[in-house]
Amino acid sequence: MDRLKALLLLLQLLVPLIAGLKSTTPVPKPRGEYTHGTWLDKAEKYYLFWRFDQKSITFESHVRARGYVAIGLSPKGGMEGSDIAIGWVDSKGESVFQDRYSVAQEMPRLDESQDWHLLFAEEKDGVTVLQYTRKLDTGDCHRDNVITEDTMRVIWAYSDVDPVSPNKIAYHHSLRGVKSLVLLSSAEAQPRPYPDDAILWNFFNPNVTILPQRKFYWCQHFRVPITNGKLHITQYSTIVTPRNEPYVHHMGLYACPKVLSRYSLEGHDCSEDRTREGNECLHVMTVWTIGSGPTVFPEHVGIPMGTDDDPLYVMMETHYDNYDLRSDLVDQSGIQMVLTPTLRKYDGGLLRTGELGMTILVPPHAAMFPVIGVCHADCTSEVLRSHPEGVRVFSAVPHAHLMARTMTTRHIRDGVELENIMRDDHYDFNLQEVRMLKEERVVLPGDDIIVECGYNSLDRTNISVGGRASTEEMCQSYLFYYPRLNWSYCESSLNPVHMLTLFPEAMALSKEPGLAWMQPFREANWTDTMREQLTAVSRTGERIIRCGTTVEESPYKVQWQPRLFPLVTKPLQSKTKHCSIQP
Repeated sequence: MDRLKALLLLLQLLVPLIAGLKSTTPVPKPRGEYTHGTWLDKAEKYYLFWRFDQKSITFESHVRARGYVAIGLSPKGGMEGSDIAIGWVDSKGESVFQDRYSVAQEMPRLDESQDWHLLFAEEKDGVTVLQYTRKLDTGDCHRDNVITEDTMRVIWAYSDVDPVSPNKIAYHHSLRGVKSLVLLSSAEAQPRPYPDDAILWNFFNPNVTILPQRKFYWCQHFRVPITNGKLHITQYSTIVTPRNEPYVHHMGLYACPKVLSRYSLEGHDCSEDRTREGNECLHVMTVWTIGSGPTVFPEHVGIPMGTDDDPLYVMMETHYDNYDLRSDLVDQSGIQMVLTPTLRKYDGGLLRTGELGMTILVPPHAAMFPVIGVCHADCTSEVLRSHPEGVRVFSAVPHAHLMARTMTTRHIRDGVELENIMRDDHYDFNLQEVRMLKEERVVLPGDDIIVECGYNSLDRTNISVGGRASTEEMCQSYLFYYPRLNWSYCESSLNPVHMLTLFPEAMALSKEPGLAWMQPFREANWTDTMREQLTAVSRTGERIIRCGTTVEESPYKVQWQPRLFPLVTKPLQSKTKHCSIQP
């Protein structure tokens, strides 16, 4: 037993060094205490620590540079509209720190209201350290960006040369970049210590050769370890092969239903499509994306494994971004779960909500087109009939693809819209991390959950449809909840009849096999009027609802039934921002 404890202690020391995107480059030692931290650049020269409270946020930058160091909050990831702080230590040892803003691709302008405040500055041994703070909402709506729970585009830059003067700052050239972060994340940034009886399950890729193509997917099946009884998953982390950190984009672990007695353990290239076996494995168990840390479940909740309701096989899908088309990359990255036989108070479950994807159709040249999926009140009423106290949602995982710009998981009760379960007005496909809720949300029988995605298709010349490829689209919100019920999806698709009415020729093709009815949509010369008509249908059209479990036959009567879009009599009032500083 002592040897087992010693081994667990060793693993606890090693895993944080390589979990997620923790690289072999030593993390700097901060001056203060921080809850979050990450490398901003692939060269690992710029490390950012931060912590926050209800009113303000404090950063600490450690940069291998002898000149200026800059950080900014950008609405879209570029210079325009960015709120920027820049600082350095000059040749006399004096510190300079400025609050600037950018209106174009030019040197940022000095802000009349200096809302970023320097706490400490030092340049030593070729490393510049800056500690600084600002309010989450400075009141300067015209020059500063409010820091919210949304995904934030954090831009950064540095130089090895001090500015000639505070008003003449040299261009940074290639020493710049952008990283998407949820700065106000409630998720724990580091794994918790393992319990004494911890059991580790490793799902690692077996020496996968990453093909020299920009987007490469690998699907690998695993047999779940045999257990002597029920276990609880308490946390999981991703372990990335050293030096492959820039190329591993995201991973998902999917439960495979027991429709097949066994699954092939041979992995395969699933860049274009999965095998038939792979298409069976659709229920997401865990998800990790570039920039994400560990997922740690609340102390009173564990995800059960080892029961008759749990999978015997899982499939891990790994997305690689081989941006420089290297042909010498071999990967063994994977997901490590921490389980314990000491069961927690509640079994946790995962509920997929949103749009099924079968009728997602986004017209080209749309600035913000809505796709909406509904977890209908009739489904929550039937599933929760014997649970009048409802279920409690404690985290959410938004999932959409490249065109998505906004994602909201709305909560409706008796026509009244409650606070959003999750909202991100700056969604980024590259950061689909687990969002731990500040407060658990109770879903009662008869509640509606509406998942709404906003898509920008201005650069598309044809319609975009639903599908698992990143060039296709999805609109889903995975909700972790407890206690676990026989319930794993509550979603919908727009009734295609409503779309077919826009094109009589499509109606005529609806009796043809497959997706022949979409051809008129592909061939159409889309006008603003046509986009507005499809938008109206997407917002209010009748839904076909899906309500059930991971097994093929749902026990619920409302499965595949048509239902009207939920009536929201009292929408949630948007919170207006107060500007104390006028332009």
